[in-house]
Amino acid sequence: MQARGQAVPKAAVLPQDTALAAQDTVTIAAPKGDIETTIKYSARDSIQFEVDRKVVHLFGDAKITYGPTKLEAAYIEIDYEKNTLTATTLIDSTGKEVGVPLFSDAAGTYAAKRIAYNYKTRKGRIAEVVTQQGEGYIHAEIVKKNAQNEIFGLHSKYTTCNLEHPHFYISAGRIKAIPNDKVMSGPFNLVFADIPTPLGFLFGLFPTPRNSRSSGVIVPSFGESRAEGFYLRNGGYYFAWNDYIGTRLTGDIFSLGGYNITLDNTYRNRYAYSGSFNIQHRYFKGDEAGIDNSRSTNNLLNRLPPSTRTFWISWAHSPVQKPGRGRFSANVNAGSSIHQRLNYNNTGQYLSPTFNSNITYQKNIQNTPFSYTAKLSQGQSTSGVMNFVLPDLNFSMTQTSLFDIFTNNVPTGRWYENFAIGYNLTMRNEVSNVISASRNNFGIPIIGGRAAADTISLNDFSRLWKNGRRSADHNFSFNLGSYKLFRYFNLSPAVNYRETWLDEKYTFRFNADSNAVAVDTTNFGRVYEYSAGASLNTTIYGTVNFGANKKVQAIRHLIRPSISYSYRPDFGNERYGFYQQVLAGVDPATNLPVFRTLPRLASVPGTGLQSALSFSLQNNLEAKIRANSDSAGAKTEKISLIDNLGISSSYNFAADSLKLSPISMNLNTRLFKFLNVTLTSTFDPYKVALAPKESPNQPDQFVRVDQYVFDISKLRLARLTNANLNLSASLNPESWRSTTSVPTNLPILTPDMDPLQPRYVDFKIPWTLNLDFTMYYTKGIGRAENRIDKTLGFDGSLNLTDKWKITYFASYDFTRHNIASANIQIYRDLHCWEMSIGWIPVGFQRGYNVTINARSSLLQDLRLTRNRRGFNYR
Repeated sequence: MQARGQAVPKAAVLPQDTALAAQDTVTIAAPKGDIETTIKYSARDSIQFEVDRKVVHLFGDAKITYGPTKLEAAYIEIDYEKNTLTATTLIDSTGKEVGVPLFSDAAGTYAAKRIAYNYKTRKGRIAEVVTQQGEGYIHAEIVKKNAQNEIFGLHSKYTTCNLEHPHFYISAGRIKAIPNDKVMSGPFNLVFADIPTPLGFLFGLFPTPRNSRSSGVIVPSFGESRAEGFYLRNGGYYFAWNDYIGTRLTGDIFSLGGYNITLDNTYRNRYAYSGSFNIQHRYFKGDEAGIDNSRSTNNLLNRLPPSTRTFWISWAHSPVQKPGRGRFSANVNAGSSIHQRLNYNNTGQYLSPTFNSNITYQKNIQNTPFSYTAKLSQGQSTSGVMNFVLPDLNFSMTQTSLFDIFTNNVPTGRWYENFAIGYNLTMRNEVSNVISASRNNFGIPIIGGRAAADTISLNDFSRLWKNGRRSADHNFSFNLGSYKLFRYFNLSPAVNYRETWLDEKYTFRFNADSNAVAVDTTNFGRVYEYSAGASLNTTIYGTVNFGANKKVQAIRHLIRPSISYSYRPDFGNERYGFYQQVLAGVDPATNLPVFRTLPRLASVPGTGLQSALSFSLQNNLEAKIRANSDSAGAKTEKISLIDNLGISSSYNFAADSLKLSPISMNLNTRLFKFLNVTLTSTFDPYKVALAPKESPNQPDQFVRVDQYVFDISKLRLARLTNANLNLSASLNPESWRSTTSVPTNLPILTPDMDPLQPRYVDFKIPWTLNLDFTMYYTKGIGRAENRIDKTLGFDGSLNLTDKWKITYFASYDFTRHNIASANIQIYRDLHCWEMSIGWIPVGFQRGYNVTINARSSLLQDLRLTRNRRGFNYR
């Protein structure tokens, strides 16, 4: 939008004898001389020629096109003798000026009261002009333009407000604008609502690139923190090396001592890859912070030494997937253990106990079922424990038919042709800077094993390698096909085999003289397990028709029963070599400790024979109803009464007792097209009884006994142990318009998202409201009391006007009778400015934030912020 100047120069007068007529258009071919191309001009009212003076007058909606130069105005004069174009407004019969000149060329577009332009020298003089440069607008009394398309303004205003009378502007005596580059000014001050303010500087520099990035200074923000004092944050410089790489070097400085330096690189190669690399160094000087420990809500600050230095490295790399090519990706987050808690921006970042990193290369071999992956992984906790997997190699083969592997014949449909095999190989080298203690719950010393925890410096490579664990894991999956039984049943047998090779295996010997267990180590260990099973399932349909004239025309019931059987031997038997009983003490009947013969990081099969029959029953209920209409051809729609009602359990034939597993039941449905209902519960089929006491002072303890609760005479099937009910609803205009919309959950604070900072605000939706209610019931065992936990969460937004908007979310705990979390945001659209107010009333992040800033990214440093949160909260 181009604004018009305010002062009115002397304007031409519209000829009174000129009548409205069809628009005249004349094209003059370029003669030899100073005119380089064809001049096209037209006018609505009239075109007058002065042949002796070589002047053309255009009246009424005059337009001229001269190469890339275009000029529109109520009146235009073309002087071929002087090579000039002159344009002004005209005064109509009511005395009103009409047809403000509009000039455009390669440098930009200008709106003014009077324009004089020399199309030979490409210089011009424009009075009372408004022109757009990038996101900004320049208002000036007089503007001159040279052959390099640079413009010079006198008594100028620079603003990003697109109104004729802007809300704010930077007032400068002189301004120079280089198109698609920058706007420069001498001494300036900020004028807000026509009120001059003392805010300003000796010079101004405003970049105005259009299609490319540019280097420039990043102005810091000013504020105050209780732990850091007065500060300047995020000040520095942005380096735009080229169209693919940019570097942002910023820093923070605090009056109480300390600083923060951040180097942030971003890169992107279209259709290939993109990513970012960030390095941050923080020096926190806490000895001058003067924090009152009795009032501090952040215990971390109380535990820090007087001076703390931390660092953090982040790297994210994402390729563009292309068929037949490998995929290299990276997600690295590593550094000092307390860095993220000392520099947190959100709740999730502060509370996260671990941080993981990985660098991965993955490739699918075309026209084959094979693929491979190479990965480097690292994980660290806030306690300082670091675990590395260097490397992690994986080779896999998707399930492939044995008939295709061993023969080249055309399938004939025989039953064995459905056999398929899949394979996966994983090789890992796991290293940790901490040696954990061996598992020993028998009170017997271990000789030769790791009996106590120890830490290893990352600089001690030999000890790190010795502490590492190498393994190769082989997984085979056999698909024996799917077969029809009695027309309606599907039978699917399966066999699985897994084997792991390790670099260590232990042998234990009990030494009665020293009353200790000696450990011998070999350099190779092998662990394996296998299982087999089969599943049988079918689908049952049932429909009840009520008639085409009824409101409810039909109800359909869908039942999916399924049973499966699985078998796995007892790998705790000593003949497999995975567990070893060591004789310790005089009475072997009461003192037979069992030790694992494989390293602590190995996935050893569990003990006990498993011969289990599992069963499940899934139900779905739908109705076909007639739409609200009196016509005979009214449409019908299908609605779901119960999305899913399921029950499942299993029975282990090999167990000594308590063979039936707890019974799980779940229900999902949708009511009134906006209310989602989810109910899950667990039932125990066995009774509980008071356990025998070993001493009179021992407290009562109830245990499960091998007796079923089932009693048909009392209609008692099983004992309810716990249940969870969740109700969620989305009450907003969008949910009423669509019958398939899914209500949104409560907002979750994602990484790098400050809950007090303004986000994108949509003023189009007048209001939203999302509710989430959860109730968890736990039945006490014996004399223990039952427990019910209830929480209610809600979030939404409300547009008070087309300029005011409020967003909110909160969660209330009915059990503890407190507000678990809450956040309120208020937004105000000020046309070219915006205001946001954020408030978190409870929690360790409680605080507030008030921000008023210019909306344009060009003037993003025109910002006033006041905030208190976290350990800055008073």
